[in-house]
Amino acid sequence: DVLTQRRVTDLISELDMLGIVNAVVVSKGRYGRTKEISLSVSTPSTRKVLLEDYRLKPLENFNPPVVSQMQL
Repeated sequence: DVLTQRRVTDLISELDMLGIVNAVVVSKGRYGRTKEISLSVSTPSTRKVLLEDYRLKPLENFNPPVVSQMQL
C-alpha cells in the first residue's frame, strides 16, 4: 500500500500524541515549515518492540549502509 503525505503526517501526529515521538513544527523562513521528529523512548526498546511484529522480524539482522548526517 502507498501512503500519501497526508496519511504519514497523521501517523506522525498520532505517535506524537501517544508520546512515542516528539514532533515539533519549525519555521525555515522562506523555505517553509517542517516537522522535526525525534524518538521519545530509547532506541533498543523501540527496536525490541518492532521486531516482535512478524512482518518486521526478517529485518532483525539488517545492517544499514553508512549514512552521514549533516549538522546544520
